[in-house]
Amino acid sequence: MTPDEHAARAAELTDEAERLYQVCLVDYHTNINEDDHSEEPYVPGADLAMLTATTQLAQVHATLALRHPPAEPGTDSQR
Repeated sequence: MTPDEHAARAAELTDEAERLYQVCLVDYHTNINEDDHSEEPYVPGADLAMLTATTQLAQVHATLALRHPPAEPGTDSQR
């Protein structure tokens, strides 16, 4: 991927991470932990895992976008 492609993918993943965060936030504020019937908020582990993985992928793509400066016009920037 080129640095520009990495930057675009990082932006997409950041948007997805924000969406997943909002899902987790709603769950945290509205769901009751059904396993122990407590009044403590509960966020499903799968939601947290997806949020973590998506955030980490966004960070990797952002890092790769910054690692290689954009190519000069007329040069091949594929890596």
